[in-house]
Amino acid sequence: MIQLIQPFPTPLDRLHQWREGDVVASVDGRPIEDMLDLYYYMPKGTKMDLGIRRADGTETSVALEPYALDQVMSCFAAMEFKTCACDCVFCFIDQNPERMRPSIYVKDEDYRLSFLYGNYITLTSLGRRGLARIVEQKMTPLYVSVHATDIDVRTRMLGIKKRMDVVAVLRELTAGGITVHSQIVLCPGWNDGEILDKSIRELSELHPGVETLAVVPVGLSAHRKGLTQLDPVTPEIADRTIDQVHAWQARLLEEHGTAFVHLSDEFYLLADRPFPPLAQYGEFAQVDNGIGVTALLGDLWRDDLDFAREEGDLPARPITILTGPLGKLAFDQRLAPVLRAADLPPVDVVRVDNTFYGASVTVAGLLTAQDVARTLADLPADPVRDVLLPPRMFNSDGVTLDDRRLADLQEATPHRLHVPDEEGLIDFWRGIR
Repeated sequence: MIQLIQPFPTPLDRLHQWREGDVVASVDGRPIEDMLDLYYYMPKGTKMDLGIRRADGTETSVALEPYALDQVMSCFAAMEFKTCACDCVFCFIDQNPERMRPSIYVKDEDYRLSFLYGNYITLTSLGRRGLARIVEQKMTPLYVSVHATDIDVRTRMLGIKKRMDVVAVLRELTAGGITVHSQIVLCPGWNDGEILDKSIRELSELHPGVETLAVVPVGLSAHRKGLTQLDPVTPEIADRTIDQVHAWQARLLEEHGTAFVHLSDEFYLLADRPFPPLAQYGEFAQVDNGIGVTALLGDLWRDDLDFAREEGDLPARPITILTGPLGKLAFDQRLAPVLRAADLPPVDVVRVDNTFYGASVTVAGLLTAQDVARTLADLPADPVRDVLLPPRMFNSDGVTLDDRRLADLQEATPHRLHVPDEEGLIDFWRGIR
């Protein structure tokens, strides 16, 4: 059911007399759980009959044109989402320090969030009713954290009591027309080696339903007191894993015409190995998982620079880029040559060490405002610089992990701060005057 949290705007409110606390219980006689049900079941182009349960317990119905629904969306309560009941040995949320903003500690496990926003889910809380709904309403694609197809290994890694055959569930979803993007968080000694081989083999057998598999290294912060001891992915392990996955890619390219399994950029940077050819990443379906980001940016920047050169409008001012240790490594090894070849103004890439989470956390998306502020304070005040910050350190509301905003950082530095989209960096740079 969908609860009304404020009256409709006039004239709809005058027409229907809905009040706070009323709920939409059905559409054309069919019970609904949430807005997804409402949008799925509402008739196309004709009035729909909404079953209303009043706050006083009485029931009624109103006819509403489908186009009017968008006008009243803000009047409905937000959907409540399910949280995760797993106790994963590698869960990064458990590795957060205390006294951060409450949303940092929320572990979601809801197929609706996976469908709407690409959140990864384990499927451990998915019952028969939810599975049937996914297939009926074609909630595709979904993003599934597999970690291991071996049932015993996965059970231990997820910290769950009930054994679950994730391959069987994926088989049922894909048979119902659902596309799945999967991931494995690689934890040395747990799901690497032969277990990784088994996972790649069994998931690839579900292709094209399971469209991709991302392998990312476990992230370990300095706040792991009382948690299961885990080993990091070292350069040696990264090198060995690259060889293992490349062998699978060669085989799967021949069998399916796609590499299917992809390693995150961190593996190649750790091992100082070249990235696969750009075409091997396909549609870059796992780019938000750090798969192919560096190669994609290099290609986009090269194209944008070619266009800027044709327009006679190359960037004209020097810039400073702040990023994490991994981003600094990617820039120095793979992206700087793209810019040097274009004969551009100087680009100073400054590494921001993560003292908040610890030195082993190297990605830019986990930088905090306090670490960025410390790095900004170390920059000479003169000359004033145009400093570019990583967009991934801010959430969709523009807030950092330690609950600060860009304006807070700007107040503490004489330098001009910018948060450009990484893919559009060249165009943004051209606009700096």
